[in-house]
Amino acid sequence: MLYDLIVVGGGPAGSTCARSAALLGLDVLLLEKSYHPRKKACGGGLTLRVKDTLDFDFSQVIEREQCGQNLYSPKGLLGSIAKPDVAGYTIRRENFDYFLLKKAENAGAIVQQGVSVNDIVEESNCVRVAAEDKTYSARLGVGADGTNSIVARKTGLKTRWLDDEIALCIECAVPLDPSEILRIVGEPNGSERIFIEIYFGFIEYGYAWAFAKKNEISLGLGGLISELDDLNGKWKHFVSFFEKTKGVKCDLSQRTAARVPVSGMLEKTCKKNVMLIGDSAGLVRTTTAEGIFYAIESAKMAASVAKDIVSGKSGIDTMTYHKNAWDAFSEDLFEGPHPIFKSISKRRRTS
Repeated sequence: MLYDLIVVGGGPAGSTCARSAALLGLDVLLLEKSYHPRKKACGGGLTLRVKDTLDFDFSQVIEREQCGQNLYSPKGLLGSIAKPDVAGYTIRRENFDYFLLKKAENAGAIVQQGVSVNDIVEESNCVRVAAEDKTYSARLGVGADGTNSIVARKTGLKTRWLDDEIALCIECAVPLDPSEILRIVGEPNGSERIFIEIYFGFIEYGYAWAFAKKNEISLGLGGLISELDDLNGKWKHFVSFFEKTKGVKCDLSQRTAARVPVSGMLEKTCKKNVMLIGDSAGLVRTTTAEGIFYAIESAKMAASVAKDIVSGKSGIDTMTYHKNAWDAFSEDLFEGPHPIFKSISKRRRTS
């Protein structure tokens, strides 16, 4: 079968793209290497923009509402930024991602899980996507397979990330009783809302965090790979500080790690029949490592362009997607509230 669109990757970018394209009437196949729900190293913080860009209710997978930020240095609390209204949300990525994947499936996209893609080849008017034991064909392909994107590598759009383009993060879901969570990061008025916490000075060219969920707190720390020195030592220092400051003992058995692009949008995000979205395209805010909003927005853009290409709309090609994404994101990706990241923002984007 020749699909209109094959999406590689079933995270927020891939699921949103598949859903959006299916709702536009395209024949869509989504290939995901894992089986959902699956663990994902991520703090799980969502900005209000995510709620604004999604056209459906996802409250059932929201863990906590945010009421602001607590900012720390190794010397202690720097200050609190409290908001009278909801400032954002926290989610568990395994639940949020699975929810979006089911939305894509319900919209009519064909979803195949447990399929590892190992190659993608562009031909004159289609792409062929090779998995372990089968090859799939489509008019267009979308790479939504994250920082380690096989689509980006095989198409030559991004063969490797340099050490000064990417951050390495350690993250651990620390189980805690809900009453302890509210004691540690809860709003003083006794509501169920929480402060997310940002910790500066524990690592160079990066930061640490504590994002509370219903029954756990995501502790994490990450910094630019080119500047890393003794990441494990810095992680232990941060955890020790957190335990001492909060009067709690952390179970670190669920520790994991991930790489996050922090050099901004790639100069090339598309070939004739292929588009990269989300982390695969470097669409992560350099100052905060926020990526979910840009993943969802770029996915919708790619789906819209795919619809126009398949329909034969004049003057539309994959570069239309690149230009739209550049216009929408290029300035925003390098802007942010935390001065500690200014040096990262100035680094040259490379393809």
